[in-house]
Amino acid sequence: MNHLRILALGLGACVAIAMIACGNGNPNPSGTGPGGGTCPGSAKASGLGTVAMTIAATDALIFDPATSTAQTGQVIEFKNTGTIAHTVTFLDSNDSCLTDDTLNPGATWDVMFKNPGTYHYLCTIHAPNMKGQITLSGSAAAPSTSASASAGATPGASATPSASP
Repeated sequence: MNHLRILALGLGACVAIAMIACGNGNPNPSGTGPGGGTCPGSAKASGLGTVAMTIAATDALIFDPATSTAQTGQVIEFKNTGTIAHTVTFLDSNDSCLTDDTLNPGATWDVMFKNPGTYHYLCTIHAPNMKGQITLSGSAAAPSTSASASAGATPGASATPSASP
């Protein structure tokens, strides 16, 4: 009987540790990326500035458009145009600091990139098929308001997550 109590106690401790480790806060409040580097951008639900481009997260489980081009300094809006929740999770090096936890139906989430480069993202709920890519050109010092098809060489972005109804 004592063995069962010890086993139950050990299992309970493991579950408690796992729940604490999962947490629901910002995993990186310091603004650094997973390798300790600086976050390449900022994001939030809204308020980064005038939106230059909107990418829809749809009930068809796709981002539309799936491939986008823009200039650094422009605001790119992700909008859930459907009825099911999605996420926007950036996948490259220090880009994980730009991840949005949940993009609920009707909600928007804005991202502004500081540096040119190509940024890959996906919806973790509907992966691996719901994915996309943004290619940015230009310099952060002189953002342009028009979209561009040319790609930069060095990745960098800003994103500040925020929720909207």
